Parts: sequence; C-alpha cells; structure tokens
Amino acid sequence: METAKRIDEEKEQPKVITPRQKKFILMGIIVLLFVSVVLSVAVIEVKKSKSKTLQFISPTVKSFTKTETVSGRVVQSHTETIYVNPTKGSINEIFVKEGDTVTKGQKLFSYEDTTIAAELGQAEANKKLAETTVTQKNDQIASLEKDIQNAISASQSNTTDANNTDKNATNTTNSTNSTNTPEIQSLQAELNTAKEELNAAQLKVEQNTLEAEKLKAQQESLTVNSNNDGVVLNLNKSIGQGYKATDKQQISIMQIASNEPFQIEGKLTEEEKAKVEPGQAIKVSSKVVADKSWKGSISEVSNYPTNDPSTNQDKNAKKEAIPHYTFRATLDSQENLYPGYETNLEVIVQSKDLLAIPATSIKGSGKSKYVYVLKKGTIYKQHVKTGQKQGKYVAILKGVKEGDKVGKNPSWTVRPGTKIDLDK
Repeated sequence: METAKRIDEEKEQPKVITPRQKKFILMGIIVLLFVSVVLSVAVIEVKKSKSKTLQFISPTVKSFTKTETVSGRVVQSHTETIYVNPTKGSINEIFVKEGDTVTKGQKLFSYEDTTIAAELGQAEANKKLAETTVTQKNDQIASLEKDIQNAISASQSNTTDANNTDKNATNTTNSTNSTNTPEIQSLQAELNTAKEELNAAQLKVEQNTLEAEKLKAQQESLTVNSNNDGVVLNLNKSIGQGYKATDKQQISIMQIASNEPFQIEGKLTEEEKAKVEPGQAIKVSSKVVADKSWKGSISEVSNYPTNDPSTNQDKNAKKEAIPHYTFRATLDSQENLYPGYETNLEVIVQSKDLLAIPATSIKGSGKSKYVYVLKKGTIYKQHVKTGQKQGKYVAILKGVKEGDKVGKNPSWTVRPGTKIDLDK
C-alpha cells in the first residue's frame, strides 16, 4: 500500500525542466526562426528572378585615370621683396600702409638727399641765368645789325656823283667805301663780339640743362615705385622717416604681392617627382572650403632638390637629409581660395581608354571573378580580369570584348546553359 501511495504522489508532482534543457530548447527555436527567414528570402528572390528578365549590355569604352595625391599651399603668383638701399640716404617718406592695393608705377616710399636737391637748385639757377644772357645777346645783336644798316644807308645818301668819267666804277667804289667807314667798322666789331658771347651763353644753357636733367633723374631714383599691381605685405614698422641702413645691412622694408591669379606651391618626394610633370591636370580641394573643388594644371617642377633634416626622434642617431623638389600649379579659378590655405591635389598622372562594364555585372572575388555572357541565345559563365574601378564602372582587362552581351545585374539564380530568347 505504501509503495502504491508513493507512486501516486510522484505522478501528482509537476515535471521540472533543467537549465540545460531550457538552453537547448531556446537554441532550437532560434535555428527554426533563422531557417524560416532564409527560406522566406529565398522564395522572394526566386519570385523576383522569375518576374525580372535578365538584361544584357555591351562593354563600353571609358576613360580611366590614375592620380597621385600631393599636398600644397595657396600662394601669390609672385611676391617682390623691397630692401632699403643704404647708398641713397635716409628714408624721407613712406606713402603706403600694409594691406594697401597698389598699381604698377605707384610711389611706395622715398629717400632724402639734401646734396642732390642743392645741386639741382644751383643747376636750374645757372640755366635760367644763361637763358637770360641768350635773350639779352639776341636783342643786342638785333640792335647792332639795325644800327649798321642805318649807318650804311646814311653813308650812301651823302655820296655825290661828282666823278662822271666812269659812272659805274665810281658807284662801285662809293658803295665799297660806304661800308668801311670807322663807325660801321666799330659797329661790326661789336656785333661779332655779341655773337661770340651768344654762342657761349647758348652752350651754358645746354650744359646746365643736361646737369639739371641728370640731377632730376638722380632725385627721381630716390622715389621707389611698385613694379607690379599688387598688395602691400609685411611693412617693416621699425622703419620710418630718417631711418638709414648701414652698408652691411640688408633690411626689408615691404613686400608687394602680385594681384595675378593665385598658385599652388608644394614639395614632392623623389617617388612623387617621378610621376608628376608640368602640364598634368589637377583637381584641388581644401578642408577650409567644404564640398568645393578647383581645376588647374602643374606649371613647373624643380629638377634640383633641396634637403630637409629628418625628424628622427633619436638624438644619438645621425640626422639624414631628405631631398624634396618644389612644384607650382596654376588654377582655372580661385573663388573662395586665399593665400595660406592648405590644399590637396589629385594629379592625373595617367589616363587610358579601356573597355568597362557596370560593377554589378561582376560576380565572384579575387582571381575568380566572372560575368555571364550571352552567346547564340545561351548564357555562359566567363572569367574576367578586372582593372581600376571608377564610379559605377570597372575596367575589363581580359575576358570580354566590344560587342559581347554581358549580364547587367544577374541574380544568384542565373544558371549557365540557360536558353534565352531576347526577341520575346
């Protein structure tokens, strides 16, 4: 009776599920859910593949470029540094301020030289004095010539025709005698002297004119003008009126940055220089100006390296010189760019026309890439060798040719050997 009673009690107790059993049950549920999802996706894909006809396209020729990315900085196309000339004396006046826009030929600053000013004043005074003398001598000569003419007329009017033997001979003798009177001879001598003095005065005018022009040129050279249109930069504020540099000093007073279009300046490593050449197209971008780029070309690359010491952190190690080559690039446009901006340049170092197909046409990976091609109404699997990818297209180096029919976007349900009638 006790044994039967114990059996009845065990039947009445609920069955306990262990944690391990719970774990197995949960994993079973997850597996079932995963399988159901995969089956659902497969069914959907099959339905899609059945409802969607495989499209075929022919490879097209596209231009593929290889680029080399280098860094650079926006600079003025030309910057002229102007130094103080110690041989021209002290600074007299500075006519511009930093940041001013100047034009070619505009005055920048001037030197002061009192000696030239004094000599120029004396030369101009001597010139005026000589010009006054010339005027006086011209008046004197005109007056003497008039007096001589009057004296000749008066002498001729007093001559008589007393001797009628040889009338013509008498007239000739009287005419000759009338121009050789003491009064006329004295006036003639005075006239000759006045002409000599006129020549001397005219020569002095020419000499003083040349001297004044020479001194003016020297004085004009004391004013320094801008050689280009541009902007005044780095004006030396320690230089002012009265400043004079010594013979051994080379002091910059200002810089004139050209207003010509900006350029990009940078450095190339030996490896980069082997790829970058003048004339190559570039695409420029800058972190300062987001979502904008500029086009241009490489204008010059130096053939002579400059060396920078390496940034070796080991103080005991010998520092090596790292050669680099400077380059410059011109821009088609400089909107929103300013000197000093750091830029990245994508230099087009190679451009080739290659057959290309959409990237979606390619299946597989690595050396096992393939496409589906249609030949005489049958789908075949064709292995291909791919090249550079550019946008949505991939270059095909081997495997297909122009005129082939390549599946545009094949699904995983496509099978080689399938017959397709494109006319339907």
